[in-house]
Amino acid sequence: MLLTVEKLTKKFNGKPVIQDYNFTLNKGEIVTLIGKSGTGKTTLMRLINHLENADAGNIRIGDTVLCEMKQNGIIEYASKKKIYKYHNQIGMVFQNYQLFPNLTVLENCIEAPLAQKIDTKQNLIKKAKELLNQVGLNEKITAMPSELSGGQQQRVAIARALMLNPTILCFDEPTSALDRESTIEIGKMIQEIAADGTGILIVTHDNEFAKDIGTRVVCSDEFLDNH
Repeated sequence: MLLTVEKLTKKFNGKPVIQDYNFTLNKGEIVTLIGKSGTGKTTLMRLINHLENADAGNIRIGDTVLCEMKQNGIIEYASKKKIYKYHNQIGMVFQNYQLFPNLTVLENCIEAPLAQKIDTKQNLIKKAKELLNQVGLNEKITAMPSELSGGQQQRVAIARALMLNPTILCFDEPTSALDRESTIEIGKMIQEIAADGTGILIVTHDNEFAKDIGTRVVCSDEFLDNH
């Protein structure tokens, strides 16, 4: 099992959006999360990516624990070192891509791994060029994000996330700003990434896309009724 979530609970102003929720993600699986706005889809993804803290429950990738419930009923997050190890196994592609506007496509891809000293600059540039070639952007490596279409920016964001070799890759509304043709292209790319063994988690309002691409579709109605 790549990702295991047990008895996860998150409340806002005392009201639960996720209650005692159990969830797993396997190697090569594409799980799509669907449901109405405000029903906790993005919250679940943010909790898994440690962009927010849970109120209760356990989250781990393999044997790397992010947080766990203690016998006294208090949730405890792992040490900085373990959390760093956890973060290195999970990648996130945001809805608005969050590319650095002042950096070229290539610089966007190598910025994080360079800062984390994952490899030499020379090796990272080589890897970034290979990934950008894979996503069909080898001619855009010197372009600025503002010169790219929405679909192209999405592909840069995917290549950038893959630079860190995540075992799990999360997407928040990956098709919201894309036309149908770009949506199909991104869908194929996600399927190729999953075929290499990466676990994929997608939050989407596009039910057609969710059913086309998902090996498993999860509705956020289950977040409050998973007993």
